[in-house]
Amino acid sequence: MRWLAWVVALALAAALLAMAASGRPGNVAILVPPYRIDLSLNLAVLLLLLGFVLFYIAIRAFSLLLGLPRAAALFRSRRRMQVAAAALHESIMHLLGGRFRRAERAAGKASEVEAFKPGALLTAAQAAQAMQAYERRDAYLQALPGPARETGTLMQADWQIEARDAQAAQLALRRLSGGMQRRTQTMRLALSAARALHDHAEVLRLATTLRKHHGLHPTAAQAMMHGAALGLIRQANHDAESLDVLWRSFDPALRHDPQIAVAGARGLFAAGQAQQARALLVEALRAPGAEPAALMPALRGMLAGIDANFVAQAEAWIDRWPQEAQALFLAARACAELELWGKAQQYLHKALELCQPDERRLRGAIHAALARLQERIEREDQAGRHWRLAAMDLTSDDSAANSGV
Repeated sequence: MRWLAWVVALALAAALLAMAASGRPGNVAILVPPYRIDLSLNLAVLLLLLGFVLFYIAIRAFSLLLGLPRAAALFRSRRRMQVAAAALHESIMHLLGGRFRRAERAAGKASEVEAFKPGALLTAAQAAQAMQAYERRDAYLQALPGPARETGTLMQADWQIEARDAQAAQLALRRLSGGMQRRTQTMRLALSAARALHDHAEVLRLATTLRKHHGLHPTAAQAMMHGAALGLIRQANHDAESLDVLWRSFDPALRHDPQIAVAGARGLFAAGQAQQARALLVEALRAPGAEPAALMPALRGMLAGIDANFVAQAEAWIDRWPQEAQALFLAARACAELELWGKAQQYLHKALELCQPDERRLRGAIHAALARLQERIEREDQAGRHWRLAAMDLTSDDSAANSGV
């Protein structure tokens, strides 16, 4: 249909041109002494238009002729870019396919073009690293242009971590710019280096940041934060002031973690801060989803100096966990600490009733507590019976543990 439209358009143009020319009978005289040239007006207009077209064609041809060197240079540049792009692609494919020598050669060819030089040199360095050609690897990194050197430093830190030189990797990462240090990959490498160096404060900071920005699986991040927090508590070495500052720096999720709460409380208790140690465990027990079986055994050993308010709190825990033997055992120990022998004995017997068959160690500890209580109220026969039951439970529990049951 397009050719038909062009035919119609040309026919219309010819008809219009014929109509315009038919009504103009004038002449044009050109005097070139001693000659005189007479032309019709229509022919003169036609020749003028033809001359303009020829002049335009000549100018265009001359312009193209002058632009040939530039066009040739542009063609050669585009050709080099295409060859370099193909070489870089080939290098990456060889690198991923484990053909490191070919990858290095192809990357060297691609690095001849400035636009592809950073990526080509990094690929070549990666290939040299895989072949353990460390001198060539370092030479490629040294040849990197300025903006790409931080990427090379990042790769080098990764290799240093693989080589178990975490300290050098950590120093290299700290020399990066602020924007580069905030990248997810940089923080992951810094986390690996900090874990290797047992830098628990840095591990806690990086794992928290990566979890917040979804740069680390939540389960892995939580495990790392948990281990780092325990490491920091151990490093505090029972120093009450350091433990207090450290505990305030933890977020609520860590403070309510049973294992961390118990570790912090034991550190404070060893430093002579029994009341503060109990406060940590009480705070953890008040949290939603608290685990009494994990927290109360540690709290039972820190009851020196308690008052009636603590007994009331322990009894409130019985109401919260009515089927939990640990809650009853804790309340009994608290009552015994204040010499409330009747209530203590009542709670201990209830705790025995709630003990599960596999909780032999807990049952043995309750029998031992009952035996001590009976001795305090001078019931030696009852004390002896509970001592025997305690020994049987604890001995059977140890035997089961040794046999792998």
